[in-house]
Parts: sequence; C-alpha cells; structure tokens
Amino acid sequence: EPYIRRVLKNDPDRKALSTLPIDIDNKLWPMDNYAYVIHDLHQAHHHYLKITSTNFDYKGRELRIYQILEQTQTVMYEEDVTPEAKFQYDLSPISMLYTTSSRHWYDYLTSVMAIIGGSFTIVGFFESYIHILSNIGKPQRR
Repeated sequence: EPYIRRVLKNDPDRKALSTLPIDIDNKLWPMDNYAYVIHDLHQAHHHYLKITSTNFDYKGRELRIYQILEQTQTVMYEEDVTPEAKFQYDLSPISMLYTTSSRHWYDYLTSVMAIIGGSFTIVGFFESYIHILSNIGKPQRR
C-alpha cells in the first residue's frame, strides 16, 4: 500500500502561518500522510503536482511557502508491464505576493463620496437625454 509521508519540504514557521488571514494549510500539504490504495492488479496512481511559490509579507519579514495543487488518477497497465507510481511536478514560473495594508477612515469616506457623486452625474446624464428625446417632434416655444 503506497503511503506518502512528505511530497515537498514545506516547513514555514507555524506561528506565522496561524496569523495569516488566508486558509492556506490545505494547499501546503495536500498529499501528506495519505495512503493511495490500489484494489486491482495492473493499476497504479499517477500524481500531477502544480507548485507555486507564494510570498507573504509577515510583520516586515518575508515568509516563502509553496502551494501545491494536486491531481491524482488511477492508470491501468497491460499485463506485461510493471505498474509504477509516478509523480510529475510542474513548477509555476509565476510567484504570488500577499501583503496586508490598512485604510484610514477618510480613505473610505472619500471612496463613498466618489461613488455617490459618480452616480449623481450618471443619473443627470440620463435625465437630460430623456428630456431631449421627449422633446423631439414637439414645437419649440420662443
């Protein structure tokens, strides 16, 4: 029975991980301590792992971890071929960076006022177009 203890050494500071706002644990060790059991002869598991480097700005220091997206399938083999478990790694050329920042109350207030002002302007445009369209074909007063 194939048993996977550790696919990738991914040992960041557990205390630092617990303070991150993102639920990241299930992407760090998706295959660890999991048994892949084959119930029939001439079968094996093939594992495809997409690995992405992820950096967190944690209290002024950078924490690097590797997220793993894992897919597994059971493959049938011919009777004269020996089944083998395969691991195929795909290293992503793109790295992600998570940072945290806070907003001041006046930034929020400015954004709300901008939304209200923009909405008022759009409604004014529509009202003037409706007024122009409703006056088409009517005699104009002088």
